Amino acid sequence: MSTSRIIELSTNIAANSAKIHDYLVTHGLPTLSFDINAPSSSIIPKDAVDIESARVSIIDDTLELRRLALGPREHLMSYTHNELISQQAITRFGLAHAFPIGSEATFADIAKASNLNEQIVRQILRHAIMNNIFAEPRPGIIRHNAVSRLLAEDQVVHDWVGANTDDMWQAAAQTCNALASFPGSQEPNETGFALANQTIKSMYEFLSEHPERARRFGNAMRCFTEGPGFELSHITDNFPWGDLGNGTVIDVGGSRGFVCLELARKFPLLSCVVQDLEPVIAASQNDVPSDLANRVRFMNYDFLSGNQPCRGAEVYFFRWIFHNWSDKYCIKILQNLIPALKHGAKIIVNDNVLPEPGILPQRQETRLRSMDLCMTEIQNSHDRELTDWVALFKAADPRFEFQQSVHPSGSNLWILVVEWKGD
Repeated sequence: MSTSRIIELSTNIAANSAKIHDYLVTHGLPTLSFDINAPSSSIIPKDAVDIESARVSIIDDTLELRRLALGPREHLMSYTHNELISQQAITRFGLAHAFPIGSEATFADIAKASNLNEQIVRQILRHAIMNNIFAEPRPGIIRHNAVSRLLAEDQVVHDWVGANTDDMWQAAAQTCNALASFPGSQEPNETGFALANQTIKSMYEFLSEHPERARRFGNAMRCFTEGPGFELSHITDNFPWGDLGNGTVIDVGGSRGFVCLELARKFPLLSCVVQDLEPVIAASQNDVPSDLANRVRFMNYDFLSGNQPCRGAEVYFFRWIFHNWSDKYCIKILQNLIPALKHGAKIIVNDNVLPEPGILPQRQETRLRSMDLCMTEIQNSHDRELTDWVALFKAADPRFEFQQSVHPSGSNLWILVVEWKGD
């Protein structure tokens, strides 16, 4: 008789759990827990590939086993509409900051510190505890655990949860209403985010008028992009930048210049220009180290408003730009580039590529599918499959020749190489 799927999954989970436990014990590392002094992130090093693979398998297999054990009806009913209320309340009302790390507090103590009703605090925290946020060692007594401690001590993570619940959750709830109200729209101001905020402006325009929310959103993106899979080494080590000699790289929409600064350090003949909107440039251009100042400069440029001013560069680089924009605007960005391009110039895109279903581990594919929907809810954009990328460049101009796609091991983003074949 063939082995059932639940036995196969449970056997895999047990074997991989033992593998991780043995590794941690052998290397004198702490075992996995949510105790207050537990590590806040995975402590498995990147070079322990087999152990990291075991961790990924456990995550996927436990999710599948849970769904099978629930069955179709309970699986559907397990997605509750209010799952994020406790996280939203913790960040909005400062509950993680209501009492010191290492101490204990009653619901009444926390209610007083947060200016909330004691009953509401009890409801919120007991819901959060079911999701491993805070601990209740004795009835009515609350302590921090590793998760609530992270919220109390790491402002970037706190801002991630705040933006996720106050901005993104609200936008998500209005996305189907936006799809119904603006069928087929590619406009960034006809979105779930716009409806949730009762605005006719795009998300970035709206946030520019709300500095505290913009600061929080920026920190949330920092929290996301500083995680595993976004390391700059994936860019610098997987394209032959050294072959450009003393060529020039234009980083279009390059924010604070992180990529160009790293390229300039590793390739001492390269020159780089970082282009972004004036407020970003003003906040960044004075932070260039003195030893790189003659090879990294900043320039104010809106890639939607006019033709590319830097002509004849070897490379025009776009990191995580196009996934913010619908096809209509991506085509405009590329067409604004054309007057500056010399024959043979490379357009290098560092961005998401949606996989064929079932190719990636489930957790990784789920993250990409969620990001794809996220771009719709906030910008009327979407992530793209490889064939979509090829079609996008062809739609912008047939003289763009798609040459190469590389997915570096361990990277969340791909490297796409396109060459300009026009005169």
